[in-house]
Amino acid sequence: MKSKDTASIRTLRRALATLGSEERLAAELQVSVVDVASWLSGEQLAPSEIFIKALDIVARTHRGAA
Repeated sequence: MKSKDTASIRTLRRALATLGSEERLAAELQVSVVDVASWLSGEQLAPSEIFIKALDIVARTHRGAA
């Protein structure tokens, strides 16, 4: 499955920009860097719980608590 620009991918990209690296994002999401890269590229669809965690990362930043 190759999705180019989904809400999940956009949210993961914003969380990545917030945290600064795929390694930090993977650690925050408690997953492997390989999984993060796969979701960001659209190779795999991120599970809904990962999407929610990524939303939380982005929301924390916008509230100034990150």
